[in-house]
Amino acid sequence: MATASILFIDAYDSFAENITALLRLQLSVSVTLIRIDCDIPSQYNRSYRDFFSTFDAIVLGPGPGNPHNESDVGLFRQVWECAAELDLPVLGICLGFQSLCVQYGTPIVRMGLPCHGHAKDIQHADKDIFAGCGAIVATNYNSLGVRLKDFKQDDSTNTSRRSSTGSVDSISSYQSLQSGASVFSKPSNVRARHHFNDSLEVLAWDKDDWVMAVKHKTLPFHGFQFHPESCKSNPACHDLVKRWWGASQAHIPLPKFLSRTIESNATPPSLPRHTTSGCDSDEPTVVEVNGATGDNIVFRTSIPMPNGAEKLASLCHKLSPSNSVLMLESTKRGRYSIYAFTDDSNLRIEYTDGKIAHFQGQEPKGEHQIGRDELIDTIENFMRPKNVIDDKPHLPFRGGFMGFVSYEFGTDSLNLHVHPRGRPSSCIPDVSLLWVDRSIVFDHETKTAHVQTIRNGDKDWVEGMSGRLRLRNETTMRSRDPLEQIELQRILASTTYTFPSHDQYLSKIRACQSELVAGNSYELCLTTEATVTTPTTSNPTTNSWLLYKNIQRHNPVPFAAYICLNQTTILSSSPEHFLSWSSDGTIDMVPMKGTVKKTPDMSLEKATAILSNAKETAENLMIADLIRHDLYSTVGHDALVEVIKLCDVIETETVFSLVSHIRAHIPTPADTARQSNEFKHGMTKYGIKALFNTLPPGSMTGAPKKRSCEILCRLEQRHRGVYSGAIGYMDITGNGAWSVCIRTAFSHADENVPETAESPAMQKWHIGAGGAITVLSDEEQEWEEMVTKLDSVMRGFRL
Repeated sequence: MATASILFIDAYDSFAENITALLRLQLSVSVTLIRIDCDIPSQYNRSYRDFFSTFDAIVLGPGPGNPHNESDVGLFRQVWECAAELDLPVLGICLGFQSLCVQYGTPIVRMGLPCHGHAKDIQHADKDIFAGCGAIVATNYNSLGVRLKDFKQDDSTNTSRRSSTGSVDSISSYQSLQSGASVFSKPSNVRARHHFNDSLEVLAWDKDDWVMAVKHKTLPFHGFQFHPESCKSNPACHDLVKRWWGASQAHIPLPKFLSRTIESNATPPSLPRHTTSGCDSDEPTVVEVNGATGDNIVFRTSIPMPNGAEKLASLCHKLSPSNSVLMLESTKRGRYSIYAFTDDSNLRIEYTDGKIAHFQGQEPKGEHQIGRDELIDTIENFMRPKNVIDDKPHLPFRGGFMGFVSYEFGTDSLNLHVHPRGRPSSCIPDVSLLWVDRSIVFDHETKTAHVQTIRNGDKDWVEGMSGRLRLRNETTMRSRDPLEQIELQRILASTTYTFPSHDQYLSKIRACQSELVAGNSYELCLTTEATVTTPTTSNPTTNSWLLYKNIQRHNPVPFAAYICLNQTTILSSSPEHFLSWSSDGTIDMVPMKGTVKKTPDMSLEKATAILSNAKETAENLMIADLIRHDLYSTVGHDALVEVIKLCDVIETETVFSLVSHIRAHIPTPADTARQSNEFKHGMTKYGIKALFNTLPPGSMTGAPKKRSCEILCRLEQRHRGVYSGAIGYMDITGNGAWSVCIRTAFSHADENVPETAESPAMQKWHIGAGGAITVLSDEEQEWEEMVTKLDSVMRGFRL
């Protein structure tokens, strides 16, 4: 029998994939997703009415903006008009709900206090699809709403009247906000097609008399203001979706999917494939770059090293070429550190302004104009797993790419409506990767150094390096070299700083809140930066190495990184895991949102109490829901995406933070063993796709991601570069791990100031910091949080 089909229309929201996954799981239907600005007549050579008629139901999704603004709702109005003629079931969620109300003359007003990322109790009339559904707890993401008093109530709708003040916990923490003017969602003068409000019937509301659900009295139209798919909405919300589907099918004597089955000569309509169903696309054209070929055998020797990490870091810095130094360290709490040992034969790839360049040694070996998608395909093709023979499957890395990806490389995939960046080609690369075939992985738990190579015929290097480490093991290494300390003091004594403006930052916070009140975003991760200049020498890596070690002394973290690739230097002390994937078939993301500064009187218990308030948990929930969407867009709706932890408090060196943990499980093909090279190859494709699909990190943008990034680009007026991007590795055996690039200083050689007769050569560093702005944010508290994050890195530049 044919499968029922639902058309989902996405209003560029960051929760759309969660809803489509819920529909597929709960209803066992096929779901086709298109965007609100899809040109149906041009793309499908059909009228709106003919196109919509091929589906059994339509769901209009949530999104930023105003239902009166045609650019925010796009196809929604055509859906209501055509569906009314076709008697076609439609469900509107959030913005889709508001669009239904506008269509039938019900006023949409701004709430006194927007409700973004808060779960609330839903009261209902216990009828229609709500009959017998029990208690409902549902998450809301809305700045605009429909008041109960604007409906003519039936006697059966028994509500407790309250003043319409908005519905959010901790209302007392709210400060009066000016709505302000926005470049987004300027309502057009479009009037409702039907000038009466008795066509709709209220099914549910909240304690503050905001309408939560409606139905049309004669047509099969329903609307939910809340988000049934959110990870804090209870199972009753999922049951409501099934109840809506049951009512929709009962309304139509013979659903279309049954008609298609009965009509033996029917031809299935030509409909768009869902573009996020997996990694089964045709093999694209890729740029050929020279590198490792054939099968790989891991040659490895394991050496006990009681105090190995600092020795290995110094050795890695000393032996690496100045343009290819890379180490990913866990200087606190993490189990492994990875040190790349490279020479001039190691391949480096840089992608800047649409051009890919590959290097071996100092000079580029080739440069090609290439699109973003082709770059990703090239990396995946190069990383195709080899037949690896290895006796240490627990180690995270054997060989592969290590490097960084910029924030702007992520935003480029969102097709932002902003002015072109117009940046010079010599600035920070969007992607910079180093092929690492020799490495040492240090296990902090067992105090063991694993010296390894995947380079063919390279066993001698392993034996030589192992002998060198055994010799260093027998010598006592001073924790701080006096000469290094003198040089560090000289650098710090001549360091200068430029800090963000307090007043300008607060002004941008207010601008963010105006956008939130207008409904253009639910949360905006506003950032700014400080700049630092330090004296340098003919070998700037010496200075940067001393600064990196000083930062780590002040702020040890699980995801530290020291990187010198070509002209870019990065000193990272990031506490935040971004994304990792494993050859066992899982992809994990651990967003960090919500921060409390550590002080002598701030205990874990106190921090937990503070981070459990409405503002902090809402910040984290919004990003957790966004990340579920990002993962579904990578692994497809048939995969399992689960929330392992929600709003868990962790302690780092300088702050307490709120984190969540979301995991996607990749389905295993029936004819593929999970330990096979074929499955590892699949995990490499999924992992790389997940990395580039989910950038920029949601914890650094806010939600919805596209509209939020557009607003932030306009407000920040700068390129974030490395900051807010990602640092990590992808391993040839189907593993990978990346951190969010925060608590980080980075520089580019083109910005260095040359030596003059009056002053020495100076190196310029960028240090970004910021925080999530919500409608509950306090301006001064947000400023203090940003300064706290900034200071965790700035300490390493001070005497």
